Amino acid sequence: MPIIKLEQIGFHYNAHWVLKNVSCDIRKGEFLGIIGPNGSGKTTLLKVIDGILKPQEGDVWIDGISGNKISRNNLAKTIAVVAQDSQMIFPFCVHEIVLMGRAPHLNRWRFEGEADFRIARQAMEMTDTLELANRSLSALSGGERQRVLIARALAQQPQILLLDEPTAFLDIKHQVDFFDLVKSLNKNSALTVIAVTHDINLASLYCDRIILMKDGRIHCLGSPEEVIVEMNIKEVYETKVAVDQSPVTGRPRITLLGSHLSREETS
Repeated sequence: MPIIKLEQIGFHYNAHWVLKNVSCDIRKGEFLGIIGPNGSGKTTLLKVIDGILKPQEGDVWIDGISGNKISRNNLAKTIAVVAQDSQMIFPFCVHEIVLMGRAPHLNRWRFEGEADFRIARQAMEMTDTLELANRSLSALSGGERQRVLIARALAQQPQILLLDEPTAFLDIKHQVDFFDLVKSLNKNSALTVIAVTHDINLASLYCDRIILMKDGRIHCLGSPEEVIVEMNIKEVYETKVAVDQSPVTGRPRITLLGSHLSREETS
């Protein structure tokens, strides 16, 4: 049984349909990428999976249970989210932010206990942020902040981790560091990861399967080799690219071709 089942999902804002007839199964422990141009419905789909948005059509099944029957608090015990670089209004320390991940496991009568502090510490150890515990989030680099947000997500002890363009503001080194960390958690902890990203090459390098979206629909779904081909990229992004195989990883990679270049000039 898939850990997530999307069943003919449709979602609209007013009269504008953002998602239309989206169906797929997401396997437990897989690393799934979602790519596509702006406005294709990627982030909306992530919010539907997370239960922030309720679809007007279809249903989301989480581990065999309809999303309509799962409370927000119980859903937060199963799904954690890391978004783009988050800005905190108040000057929280790192250990305070990570401890926030324990909130779904508490209630109005219970404050954090020894077990919660232990879990938060383990999450910081796993993300190499323990030495940052007493520093303010605002004093950290972009890469450090994103590792702290992963630690907070891990403190929720989720089965599913949703990533919404988490490396959008990071340089190349920190992008690779971030995805290396997530991939290790995916492999070693059987954590199901769903990542929205604009970086097709990163998706190709790290993901087991990829959803390519266009106009609110799934254009294609499959392995990087099946999805990242010139015809698909041209049809969805309406731009010319060259797709070849990385000599290091064997995964497909794309090269952008400006309009001033021809195939002959790049061969």
